[in-house]
Amino acid sequence: MLQKTRIVIQTIQDVTVATVEDSSVIDPQHIEELRVALFNLIEKQDKRKLILDITKVKHLSSAALGVLIPLQEAYRKAKGQMFLVGASDGIMKLFKITRLDKLLQFADTENEALKKFGVTMSR
Repeated sequence: MLQKTRIVIQTIQDVTVATVEDSSVIDPQHIEELRVALFNLIEKQDKRKLILDITKVKHLSSAALGVLIPLQEAYRKAKGQMFLVGASDGIMKLFKITRLDKLLQFADTENEALKKFGVTMSR
């Protein structure tokens, strides 16, 4: 039985944080669920500031990469911004090989990405 892709959505001030809870994003059904959830944020909910946290992701298929390109374009067209956070060395290597590191924006941590959006977290 296939397990649904787990994505946790939260809002910090005016920034949406979408955390992918799965370690592998390779199954076509999971990728489609992820695509629908992420595009819903920009197209239906008009969330223009997105942090996509992929810290837990260890395996990412080319089809999953294929979701990120039009998602980035949707944010650009909406005058929004998206940051990927927590890409492992292996995943970053994949982004570099595919040259997506030139198209997408990255931050090492959620706090770093929040700062880029002008959000400071008080302790």
